[in-house]
Amino acid sequence: MSFTWPVFLWLLLLLPLLLGFLVWAKRRRERTAEAFADERLRRVVVHQPPKAHVRWPLALQLLALFLLLLAAARPVASPPLPTNKAAVVLAVDTSRSMLAADLNPSRLEAAKATARKFIELAPPTTQIGLVSFSDSASALVMPTTDRQKLLEAIERLKPAQNTSIENAIITGVRMLPGRKNLKPPAELQPPGLQQPDPLQGVPDLPTPQTQPPQDLLPGSVVILSDGASNVSTNPGLPTRNSLEIAARFANNANVRLYTFPMGQPGGAVAQIEGRNYYIPFESRNLEQLAQATGGKNTYPPTEEALRAIVQELGVVIRWEGTKTEISSLLSALAAVLMIMAAGLSLRWQRRVP
Repeated sequence: MSFTWPVFLWLLLLLPLLLGFLVWAKRRRERTAEAFADERLRRVVVHQPPKAHVRWPLALQLLALFLLLLAAARPVASPPLPTNKAAVVLAVDTSRSMLAADLNPSRLEAAKATARKFIELAPPTTQIGLVSFSDSASALVMPTTDRQKLLEAIERLKPAQNTSIENAIITGVRMLPGRKNLKPPAELQPPGLQQPDPLQGVPDLPTPQTQPPQDLLPGSVVILSDGASNVSTNPGLPTRNSLEIAARFANNANVRLYTFPMGQPGGAVAQIEGRNYYIPFESRNLEQLAQATGGKNTYPPTEEALRAIVQELGVVIRWEGTKTEISSLLSALAAVLMIMAAGLSLRWQRRVP
């Protein structure tokens, strides 16, 4: 236990002084009584209550005073309290393929609306982060309970270039609490080149890893994408292999992948920069990622389906010591003791001290 105002603890010295004063006053009354009346006569005339009837109310009053003086120092305790430790990272695909209009008004806008709905349905204590990804991944918002910050970041999402889902997975996993120091898989690094760290210099990073990944609390990365992944950090690897390696990285870090495919079966034709392009819809990639990590693939992402996913991901309760000021608790207990002392005194001595 610690104290916000420890100097007030000196007031506890008043207790022995008060107790000494009460003993002195009692003896003084006895000496005065002896001076004016014979002891045997005084016993007949003056009714003396049992000592317990005097001492119990006094003891309760002194204990109440002790608690009040202790409360004045504003004690802070760390009792174990149930705490929601759930952490989720939303990874939103911002590649040009998300401009396809097979979802109204586009895949990107539908993904943004789904992300906003996820945030709305999630418990207020769930930490949620945000990643945007195209050729590379960008950590926009570290896991937080600040919903306004998340919504503003989603509103600023703009289409970019190609798609690298494995980058989104690796960045999202490392954004979760305790996983910052995890090294990306060496197989996804191009030979002879050092990829820049997307978390370098990002504020509000989670606590660095201090225990093995398998001992960390479970985390989740929610991917909102059309499933087309056409850029890899290691061009020598086929897309399927890159995604398998990224999924294994997430699985080893005790992170599950939940996927929301954005698009319609058969793909769509979209006009980009004055030219028509066929844009595929590859939900199979997203299904395999979810299956490989024990997550779920949800299509279409209706509100009911979103609610079910949020209920599964949004609460991870753990008992954790939380610093809490207990002055009010001590004051309330002191008030109860005062009332008890007054009640006993009224019953036994027909007076309230």
